[in-house]
Amino acid sequence: MFDATEIRPLARSEEMFAQTHNFVGLGAHLSGPVDVDALADAFDALLEARPVLGARIEPVGDGWRLVADDLLHEGIVVDPPGSELRIRFDQSQALVHLRVVPDGEATAATLYVHHALADGHHQFALIEELFALYTALVTTGTVDPGPAKPAPEPLETVLAERGVGKGRRSGLERFVPAMFAYDLPPSRRAVTGDEPDRPVLVPMAQHTLTEAETDSLVALSREHRVSLNGILSAAVLVAEWRLRGEARIPVPYLYPVDLRYVLTPAVSATGCTNPVGVATYLAEIDSGTDVLALGREIAEAFRADLSEGVLAQSLLHFTPQYAGNPPGLPDVVMLTDNGAIPPVPMPPGVELTAVHGELYFQVGSGIDMYTSKLFRGRLQIEYHTHAPDPEFRVKAIRGVLEELAGPR
Repeated sequence: MFDATEIRPLARSEEMFAQTHNFVGLGAHLSGPVDVDALADAFDALLEARPVLGARIEPVGDGWRLVADDLLHEGIVVDPPGSELRIRFDQSQALVHLRVVPDGEATAATLYVHHALADGHHQFALIEELFALYTALVTTGTVDPGPAKPAPEPLETVLAERGVGKGRRSGLERFVPAMFAYDLPPSRRAVTGDEPDRPVLVPMAQHTLTEAETDSLVALSREHRVSLNGILSAAVLVAEWRLRGEARIPVPYLYPVDLRYVLTPAVSATGCTNPVGVATYLAEIDSGTDVLALGREIAEAFRADLSEGVLAQSLLHFTPQYAGNPPGLPDVVMLTDNGAIPPVPMPPGVELTAVHGELYFQVGSGIDMYTSKLFRGRLQIEYHTHAPDPEFRVKAIRGVLEELAGPR
């Protein structure tokens, strides 16, 4: 055993990710020549610039804490194409990993970060920084990571510094009418067995719309003044309602909100671990429901909660649960919108051609959630779930979107 230095205790908003041992992978698919040794050096420089990435999590009392020691990080993992992942996720040993899979002129580089350290926006900023360091290294021969940056603050600290306290509402009040009101089938998030001995990959199904289909949806959103995310949210809810037998049972909807765009002063991309709030909506759907109207209603509920300050302090009330489902409530639909993926610094001759997400959990219950992103002008939907036949649900969502994106 080596002596460890406490960086700080995990806040309540971060503990849920330690309890589920949750690692998130964000994969970058590259075309062109990639110098793996230089990428390894860039990763080392990133760890030097952000020492907290070399930390680990350990239990203390009835909570958890971030600790650091003098042990060097193992560095990148290079695997041959088609091989199994050799990384063993263990938050007591490391919170960040980089896997590189070279395959001729194509290379996949996936950055895995423990969710207690970073949300999606934060993680993508780390990828941008990693490839900026790599680009500097291969184009100039040197790289300067700059002075070491402090560990990001938890959400609770960021809110307190801005005078945001716990209010009367959490947002979950919208779900109360659907609690204990229906005879429901077993939840997709029900306990599925014993907890695994390590975080394991949640199976994923994916669909990417064509550029023409995406353009059509964007034009539709502008014409009807409904955001693209609002349209996608409504499409997912309508598809879920159809798959649930078109019963007169509402569909609860829960989605994270990036508070970087809400709080004043603004929060930087990497200044907080998970600066998010949670928005809710209870969708009453029937055969006459208009997808665009539903998307507009979701947006109106969002704006109301935003203006009343509910979103910013929502996570001070409760801890979202990936596993399990509130008693008597229809399965909650969870959708994380990652927005448009901006350009990533790359040296000449190297291009980012695709991205993908991976989720790893150490839980004995079913995980069930959607994610979306806009990459190179194409809307991409991922469905991460332990439920059977995930492709079937993605196909249903695709069908609703194609109805909207088709000739009008």
